[in-house]
Amino acid sequence: MNKHGLLGFIFALLLLTACNLPRTTPGQFTVQILDAETRAPISGADVSLHYYPSTPDSPEPGHPRAIASAQGKVALPNEEKMAIWQVQADGYIEQRLSGDKGALPPRYAAHATSGYDGIVYLYHLPEPQLNILVNDGYTGPLTIQLMPAPGFDWVKVDKMNVAFAAVDPQASYIQESPGMRLFTVTASQEGVVTLTVTPLLYDLQARQLQVHDQAGLLPFRDIANPQDIDRGVWGTVNEDEKRINHQIRLFIGTQEDYLKYIASQRQMLE
Repeated sequence: MNKHGLLGFIFALLLLTACNLPRTTPGQFTVQILDAETRAPISGADVSLHYYPSTPDSPEPGHPRAIASAQGKVALPNEEKMAIWQVQADGYIEQRLSGDKGALPPRYAAHATSGYDGIVYLYHLPEPQLNILVNDGYTGPLTIQLMPAPGFDWVKVDKMNVAFAAVDPQASYIQESPGMRLFTVTASQEGVVTLTVTPLLYDLQARQLQVHDQAGLLPFRDIANPQDIDRGVWGTVNEDEKRINHQIRLFIGTQEDYLKYIASQRQMLE
């Protein structure tokens, strides 16, 4: 059995154990909301479940919602529906993760205990920022390879999907050092960055990523804007690329450079 097969088996065992743990009330998920770096309970955290067609940005009235107790405890209904979990707390980065029908998001279920079906770890604000340094005048793909920090990996959820989650209940959520939110890396001559990630950087969005060369900050460009033709960063953070290929793929150059690159990639697939 290879590494990923073994980790998948271990994670499945963890989920099976979680399913056999007693819940406070049948038909409910009981989770605890903790600070990711101190593991202190987060009192007053606001947890919402959004069942299709409800979403965090367009919630349906009366969607399930609960406020964490002084111990960070929250109980919410366990329905056989896919749900988006939206977790918010004052001073913390909002988190949105999906759970399969009747199941917690794998990242939560990986930390099940005798008292909780899962643990939710939130990072304190500010949001992290990743600065990437590239050679002056570099033109070509910028590929960020995501390598799991110790205790984390991609685990199989079903035949089609994987999720980034802990494979060790004791995995540390600290990225390099407690409270660190500014990270700087240098791309290789080929435009490759290898990044070891906890959920703090795995959940990175485009607004939290900046690319610099010797001339300064390279702006993100929009292919839909016909006036956006100058040198910059093209593409965005794609969640499927993260899950399936374990990468964030961008491009540096002018609009003409980017369009030529896209055409070359299409030709390779034909």
